[in-house]
Amino acid sequence: MEHPKATPSHYKFKLMPEFFVNYHEIARQSPNSKVTTQPSLGLIDQPYSETTNTQPDAEPKKPWERFAAYIRELNTENPDRVTYKVLYLTRHGLGVHNVFEAKVGKEAWNSYWSHLDGDGTVSWVDAKLTEAGIQQAETLSQFWTDAVATENVPLPESLYTSPLARCLETARLVFSKPMGQFREQFQPVVKELLRERLTDHTCDKRSTRTWIEGHYPSYLIEPGFSEEDLLWKPDRWESVEKHVARKQKVLEEIFAQDSSSFISMTVHSYAISAILRACGYEEFRVREGSTIALLVRGERVGLS
Repeated sequence: MEHPKATPSHYKFKLMPEFFVNYHEIARQSPNSKVTTQPSLGLIDQPYSETTNTQPDAEPKKPWERFAAYIRELNTENPDRVTYKVLYLTRHGLGVHNVFEAKVGKEAWNSYWSHLDGDGTVSWVDAKLTEAGIQQAETLSQFWTDAVATENVPLPESLYTSPLARCLETARLVFSKPMGQFREQFQPVVKELLRERLTDHTCDKRSTRTWIEGHYPSYLIEPGFSEEDLLWKPDRWESVEKHVARKQKVLEEIFAQDSSSFISMTVHSYAISAILRACGYEEFRVREGSTIALLVRGERVGLS
């Protein structure tokens, strides 16, 4: 699979920040400048249109119920041209590569260790989760279960994941239990373009399609997904612009092909930054094992 060429976009994406907490401010106030999962997934309790607010004699609806009704209403207004989707972006749990980088320091990691397969004891090719990363994902899973049960936060109607092992496993640990508990199908779609920014670090090289199918048999792998990793190169860094273009393309595919309004993507730190930039928004960082929620407006462009 090649990098997407610089062709005119079929969608223009815009993040609508007024519905959720100020993630930039939260990042600034955080000791490590990274956003964590927020109470109620950061939704601001506010009135919407008259039809979505509680009627006088009706039982009061919870904020996420009213917000979901508002999204459905928005999507009936101009469905051929404009679509609104709530994106649940989950960063994978702590990986072995994250721990080793912290151990040796960023300079030593970038200049030497990241180019190796491991240190002789630990391998970080297609880096796996640490025990702490597994615990982060399990804690986040319980958060989701409680949020759905107590606040009526909508479960994802569709799930997508990066093909890298740390995301495949995080998606399973976070979403399989709540989806099963509320009798929803857990069947993530593996999408190549959701992977992290491509660097010469071996942690960003993915495993084979056969390995993914063997370890995650319930996952759906998108058409055209190659057996070997054709994107990663040991001597190439993907520019920020090309990475953003790659996330623009994957967003276009999802907006064009998936009618779901609530969509989960299990991805990476810089992947979240690129998605934000594709939506015309200043990036912020997200802590490992955390979910953020965003409302994105996608407008088809070039239609007659």
